[in-house]
Amino acid sequence: MEQLKVRKKDVLVLNLIIFLVLSFMFLYLQYAYRHHLSPFSMAYFKKSFELFWYALLPLATCILLVWKHSRWSISVYSFCAFLVTYKVVEGLFLEFNKIIVITLFCYTVIAYFLYQLYRYYLSLASLNANYSSNDLFGPLLKDLPCLVTIESTEFSGHLTNWDEEGCFVQLSKAAILSTRVNVIIQFKGRSFEQIGELVAHSVDLTGIGIKFGKAPKGLNVFNWAEFNELIDELGFKPERLR
Repeated sequence: MEQLKVRKKDVLVLNLIIFLVLSFMFLYLQYAYRHHLSPFSMAYFKKSFELFWYALLPLATCILLVWKHSRWSISVYSFCAFLVTYKVVEGLFLEFNKIIVITLFCYTVIAYFLYQLYRYYLSLASLNANYSSNDLFGPLLKDLPCLVTIESTEFSGHLTNWDEEGCFVQLSKAAILSTRVNVIIQFKGRSFEQIGELVAHSVDLTGIGIKFGKAPKGLNVFNWAEFNELIDELGFKPERLR
């Protein structure tokens, strides 16, 4: 997959980072509760870095990978959630506590739902180029050309990946674009046009990921949702371009 730089961080990414920080706090507080220590004790706070070093390193690594939208972030996140859960359960075998059980249940549920949301977020077409920088061939099924316009400037390209929420466009030449762009697609005698937000781009600036919002239907110009519905009915799938 083409290496990308994400220009706009989704609120889910920020929430996931906060959750990872709170995961360390969960370990910190449950240990203090079981051993009757004050969580506000400076001595215990300093000691916690020695007690929970095994979790601190993976959590810090995961935060960095999530911020960079690395493909390994989902795997490292799963490992971190499992590690925290395992260490808390291990403590419950030594000393059972109902309050810790309830908080552990809440932690596990939140971790699972964040995993599902983040996994879906990483699968969006606007964050997946669907081609490699080593590719020397065009799409195998059909080339879907498009125009990306900013005010009066036009850039030609073709779609390499798409879904209901956005698409990825490979431009014919490198270009530095602003945050909002207009995508125009001529297909089957119809013009499909919609303004989207540029959320990611390739390192060489020849590929851009665009996310669309909801737009009302027009009489003369169709929007992205109608185009996506049409090509889906015709059996055009991004995976068949590979």
